[in-house]
Amino acid sequence: MKKFLFLAVLLISGVYAGAQVLTLHWDGQDIENGATVNVNGEMTDNIYEEFLSHVLVKNNTDRDMPVKARREDIDVVTGSKNYLCWESCYPDDVTESPNAYTIPAGEMTPETVFSGHYLPQGYVGTSTVKYTFFNENEPDDQVYFLVNYVISPTSVDDILSNALISSAYPNPATNQFTIDFEFPIGVEKAELKLFNLVGQEVLSKSFTGINGKIQVSVADLPEGIYFYNLVLNEESAFAKKLIVRR
Repeated sequence: MKKFLFLAVLLISGVYAGAQVLTLHWDGQDIENGATVNVNGEMTDNIYEEFLSHVLVKNNTDRDMPVKARREDIDVVTGSKNYLCWESCYPDDVTESPNAYTIPAGEMTPETVFSGHYLPQGYVGTSTVKYTFFNENEPDDQVYFLVNYVISPTSVDDILSNALISSAYPNPATNQFTIDFEFPIGVEKAELKLFNLVGQEVLSKSFTGINGKIQVSVADLPEGIYFYNLVLNEESAFAKKLIVRR
């Protein structure tokens, strides 16, 4: 009988040792330790816009547990910022919550306890951030997940609705023409292409910046009718007619 009881105790201890002390729940579903989730967003002209991740942390033990949260930048877009909230929100230079939040035995954190905040600040691309939650008294009792904050360029329609772009002038042009532009945040690449009447590309010029002027020389082109096409973020924004005359 004593051997049987000793074996039962060993088996029970093994079950608790193999169980995950903390688990994570994202959008109503359980997620595995080390899982990666995506938060997708589109760039806007609001430089202060934030993209958030939320997760619930469950204490699977039969005792209350003081839990801390830690943030680690794995691969982030240069110029972007992110910060952590764990009951309270902390500046972006704080990577670990100073205080623990006590999760009652067998319960999950309320939705308001944890949030990860990502500010692209005008920069598109994917940033990966790791969030770890651990027992303050036994740090090896931990669970983590990674978030890919995927920020896409603003659509061309949204850009044009918030942009100021002049027509080419002078038109007719003799030696060169100019276009004034003022783009909202979200334009990563801009290019002006010039085509002749049969659709052949005769000129292409890339330019950068949020506002300014683009000047294009047509001194080497024969007189005639052309069409200039403005391409923003690899998408055609519009095409207009240009006359070269001398």
